[in-house]
Amino acid sequence: MAKLFLSYSRKDAARAQRFAEWLEREGHDVWRDDDDIGGGASFSSEIEKALNDSDAVIVLWSADSVQSAWVRDEAGFGRDARKLIPMSLDGTEPPLGFRQFQSIDFSKWKGRGPPPKADRVSAAITRIAGSSSTPLPQSHTREKPKPLPRHAMIPVALAFLVAVAGVFAWRGFGAGQGITIAVMASPASPDRAMAADYANVAAADMAAFLPKRFDRARVIAPADATGRESGYRMQISTTPHGAGADASVTLSDQDGRTALWSKNWSVPDASAAELKQDVSASMSKAALCLTDARGGSRRLSQPALGVYLSACAEMGDTEQSDVDFRANFERLTKLAPDFPLGWAYLALSRAWVAEGLRESSSSAYAAALRSARETIATARKLNPNTGVTYDAEYHLISNDLFRALQVLEKGAQVDPYDSELQMHLSEEFRSVGRMTDSVQAAHRAMELDPGSAYARSQYILALTYAGDFSKAKADIAEARKRWPNDPAIDFAEFGFQYRYGDPRVALRLLPKVTDFNDAAQAPTRKVIVARLEPTPAKIDDAIAALETRWSEDPRYRNLVLLGVGNFGRADQVYQLLEDPKFQPFVDTDILFRPDFAAVRADPRFMPIAAKLGLVRYWRQSGYWPDFCTSEQLHYDCKTEAAKFGVK
Repeated sequence: MAKLFLSYSRKDAARAQRFAEWLEREGHDVWRDDDDIGGGASFSSEIEKALNDSDAVIVLWSADSVQSAWVRDEAGFGRDARKLIPMSLDGTEPPLGFRQFQSIDFSKWKGRGPPPKADRVSAAITRIAGSSSTPLPQSHTREKPKPLPRHAMIPVALAFLVAVAGVFAWRGFGAGQGITIAVMASPASPDRAMAADYANVAAADMAAFLPKRFDRARVIAPADATGRESGYRMQISTTPHGAGADASVTLSDQDGRTALWSKNWSVPDASAAELKQDVSASMSKAALCLTDARGGSRRLSQPALGVYLSACAEMGDTEQSDVDFRANFERLTKLAPDFPLGWAYLALSRAWVAEGLRESSSSAYAAALRSARETIATARKLNPNTGVTYDAEYHLISNDLFRALQVLEKGAQVDPYDSELQMHLSEEFRSVGRMTDSVQAAHRAMELDPGSAYARSQYILALTYAGDFSKAKADIAEARKRWPNDPAIDFAEFGFQYRYGDPRVALRLLPKVTDFNDAAQAPTRKVIVARLEPTPAKIDDAIAALETRWSEDPRYRNLVLLGVGNFGRADQVYQLLEDPKFQPFVDTDILFRPDFAAVRADPRFMPIAAKLGLVRYWRQSGYWPDFCTSEQLHYDCKTEAAKFGVK
């Protein structure tokens, strides 16, 4: 009998259960998280223990599981421990890093009787289980903290809204020092019960993902933190005042004497401001920054440590300007010139500068471009495997869609755990008609940052523009349970309701998602009115209002393009697309949205796609847009595309 760890996507749970039952009938002991994690257990600790104890790790690859960060990590453990048995539920190719292992095909098994190739499964288990005595890394044998209480396992937000020019990419280095963080209510907190509640939520949040991002990290729950030895402490203090509250968090060293990072909040309405989620998000960010600074092979010490924690933990916060962001990392690279992430984030900040100067002085742009590229090169010499440098490179060429896609795809291969790259990929895939890939990349980003409202909003928009309205609507409802007042979710819901959902809801959301005055909002309101009552007169009025407001600047004529397409005016769409003055400014992702199906079905579409460079991309890359096989067209995509010379 072998002890088997079964890794799979939740969406494949039914088939995984039937397979586990067959394995158990064969006499094996099968561990599945559905059955074997108690309600009060820390997920990461129990999973890690089960992986350590297993004789073999069986991974059920599928279209869903290849997108799961948890499945990939569990498969990575099995691969590195030399006890991986890969199987395919639907013929899906394993992700990069696992293709050197031949998968056993289970795609034809209906769950009744023994699976096909059962002898191969049994032989693999016998072979792997008999040779799985390879010593594991020391980090997997450390004492585990006391399990978190049941109520602390409620998923909570790690959310933070990515500002217009601010991003945050989680990362950590797998080699180096261990990180142990004790989370607790401050003994000096005026309201210990409230602080303890916040601490339980934050600790559960951190314990659910931190060890997955940094394999030598562990979190000690508040119930077990007092008197327990730990490398670092996070203490929460809360003071309610009426409906509002003040809160503060301090990250310190083991004895609590040296404060490394702190943050304060004061809100008039603790419920509306979702204070608990904000506190948890900031603590999680700070914890991941700490693993960067103290867990890697290059460990920061003061004063560089304080500079990095302050700059890193505030990424994505609108209170930190681009200038402050760049200045902090310029200072950090002087204090710690061998710290890779310092250079990587400095490269990103300099790439933003260059991007902003693209249409200004040629000499200023050239100098900024050169500075960003030199900084990227320095960062990659120190660590070639960080996605942040590819994010920086992407911003330097974001105006070149096809080169940008190449850079993003390479970056995602180098660093598959960078959620920011996945979100960029989702956006760019839409621009070339790869709608399914766009949804998958957005889903991957959401899995990597499961508490990020911004990542969730991008997933909702990807579903919307791919035409999966029922799923988008359901996801909006689910997101509202976690972030009832978040502006990112407001924007995503408006994007759905404005064009495809309930216009009345869009009308209520409009003031929340735009800071335009009433006059500037008038064309949008007229579009909503026309959707409520789509008479020719009201549609003409809405389109005329869009033309009046946006006709002077060709970049904003995309809003007119969206309007005429939304109302099915295909001939007017082509009048815009065939205008050579507008073609350089066309946002091509608009062309692949659901309401442009009639435009795509028209034989005039492929010549336009060729002028926009899309045909060249499709033919050279081999990635054809989804609509070529999923929609009723009056032409064959490849036949029509062959008429346009591509070198």
